[in-house]
Amino acid sequence: MEQRSFAKDVLRKRKAYLMCTAEDTVRGQPIGLREKHALEAHRGKRNRGGHTPKDLPYHIEIALGMKVMVTDNIETDLDITNGARGEIVNIVLHPDEPPINKGEAIIRLKYLPLYLLVKLTRTRAAQLEGLDECVIPIEPVLTTYHIKVSVGRRMVQHAVKRKQFPLTAAYTFTNYRSQGQTIPYIVVDIATPPTGGLSLFNLYVAFPRSSGWDSIRLLQYFDNKLFEKPHDWALIQEDERLEVFDRQTRIWYEQVVQAQIS
Repeated sequence: MEQRSFAKDVLRKRKAYLMCTAEDTVRGQPIGLREKHALEAHRGKRNRGGHTPKDLPYHIEIALGMKVMVTDNIETDLDITNGARGEIVNIVLHPDEPPINKGEAIIRLKYLPLYLLVKLTRTRAAQLEGLDECVIPIEPVLTTYHIKVSVGRRMVQHAVKRKQFPLTAAYTFTNYRSQGQTIPYIVVDIATPPTGGLSLFNLYVAFPRSSGWDSIRLLQYFDNKLFEKPHDWALIQEDERLEVFDRQTRIWYEQVVQAQIS
């Protein structure tokens, strides 16, 4: 308890941040250098392929007062989901963590903290005893990667279990991550990105995140032609398809109700 209180005091006074390294194991044992190379190569291929389910980073940086975003669906019914935002209000260290050097600005932990207390911007979770409203504990989670490593002349498959916090810094994030949220004040960047491009969909998602024009600002100049782009034809076709289903469903429902009355 003394170490945990001391750590919190140091972090508050010195504005230090903690470097949390994931715990990677195979059959309960730490992985070696060969497995590490194979794992990072495997994760790189997955990331280039687009969305990856429950992908946890090797390093994350955390600090008291840091704005963070949840990157996993921890408890969907309580809004503790992928994209939920909040602020770290406490860090509870592992009981075996060595004493912290209060002269360091960057503290590299030997063990993952037991849990982080995060005050969420929005949640349906009940107020927990001893904690402020909207404050919830977030623990490290596990995910499994299947990799192949060379052993002699054979390729052997290993299941690597990674333990890490499902969090990331949330001072900036994509419009995809912001869907469904209302943010008090936002700065939106709709300039042409280095790769790819933007569509009307990006605008539709980004701008309604604010509560009005007095609480939104554009970061930099943008191409006015972005607002002149035509709607995606595939989306229009999908809307028309859903409208047909809607009419068919209404007709079917009216027929069922009429048959019951008769």
